[in-house]
Amino acid sequence: MARGVISGYADRVSARKAFYGIAEIAEALGLNRQLVTAWRRRRSHGIPEPDGELSSGPIWRGTTIEPWIDAVREQRDAPAQPMSSEFALKAGRRMLRVAALLLEEPIRLKLLSQALAEARELLPVADDAADDQLGRAVRQLLSPLRATGDDPGNLQRFRRKVLAEVAHLESLVELAADSLPEADSAS
Repeated sequence: MARGVISGYADRVSARKAFYGIAEIAEALGLNRQLVTAWRRRRSHGIPEPDGELSSGPIWRGTTIEPWIDAVREQRDAPAQPMSSEFALKAGRRMLRVAALLLEEPIRLKLLSQALAEARELLPVADDAADDQLGRAVRQLLSPLRATGDDPGNLQRFRRKVLAEVAHLESLVELAADSLPEADSAS
């Protein structure tokens, strides 16, 4: 058993690199490049500033980015926490935006791509949340985003999937509202 642990540690250490680009960071975390790019652009999830820029994009020294990669992995491996109502409502708003853009004629692909990237940012948090009723509802709402990769492919089929999930948004909002703190009434 100890040998397996040591071997796993050695494999992880040997996988360390001198430099990382977006693709290497995404690979190390098991995420897609678009999500890591969005995190960097929004300066979210505490991603460090790159050490330099190449014509192909930003680059980080291993000593700069590896502690952050390790912290993200540890956070991801921590016991699941219940999903917050605020997060559930944010997921609802982002999927409503995707749905609205899918209903436009003609579809504005640049805005749709941006909305999809923003909605996909929520997938890792939703996946890591506890398997309670609210968590399951949000994961179901976001489920059309999983099959699309970076390209929704057949927009008609994708539109039907998104609209089918958004149709259940009322029950998600009710679940989230049940978890929100009561507002003080002004009397």
